[in-house]
Amino acid sequence: MPDLLSTPFLISAVVACIAGMVRGFAGFGAAMLMTPVFSALYGPAVGIALCLLLEIAVALPLLPRVVRLVDWRRIGVLLVAAAIGVPFGNLTLTWADPEPMRWAISAIVLGAVIMLASGWRFSGRPGTATTLTAGATSGFLNGLSGMAGPPIAFYYLAGEDPAARVRANLTTYFVFVDLFAITAFASRDLIGWSTGVYGLFLAPAVIAGGLLGERLFPLASERFYRWLALVLLVCVALGSLLL
Repeated sequence: MPDLLSTPFLISAVVACIAGMVRGFAGFGAAMLMTPVFSALYGPAVGIALCLLLEIAVALPLLPRVVRLVDWRRIGVLLVAAAIGVPFGNLTLTWADPEPMRWAISAIVLGAVIMLASGWRFSGRPGTATTLTAGATSGFLNGLSGMAGPPIAFYYLAGEDPAARVRANLTTYFVFVDLFAITAFASRDLIGWSTGVYGLFLAPAVIAGGLLGERLFPLASERFYRWLALVLLVCVALGSLLL
């Protein structure tokens, strides 16, 4: 039973609520806030596992209102590739030197942001090879750091889908890829009973934030949504240095 009045738990609850609001609005970005803080408070393995549990908790209430906009065929291809990438990321988490991994993730994400900010877009719909690469990279990063967002956000933002469809696809994709990652963590005994209890008590905070973010989304323009997504990706790049 967590101490609900302890400083670490109160910090976690506030961060979870803010992260939920970001996720509810943008469809991604919650992990970039939760993972560094939770990892600092509880250690990387527990922090990442806790983040994954809360990512699913915040997304479930949002799904009924976005599934009609989801491109299930592309989501399916992305998830097949992500399912392959997650175990490799999870194995890397336990044996690789984290320092070069942090810098590599940061450099890749910043490079993607620069490309998007310059106005670069896919010429037509992305092909199967591009979709598989995005999914595998996302799965790898999710197993490694609990942050599957950058490759998939880049993949959708570089396309021509409207913001509502981008958000719907991101929201739906992350539910499934987080389930893959949780399965990988559980199979290697990296999710303990105490982590599940903490997740249960933090779930109301992240869900409340998610529902608030969902309410705010219709108020934003397409331009604002895309620029906010780029800002979130920059924050991911900088936050990866703290993992």
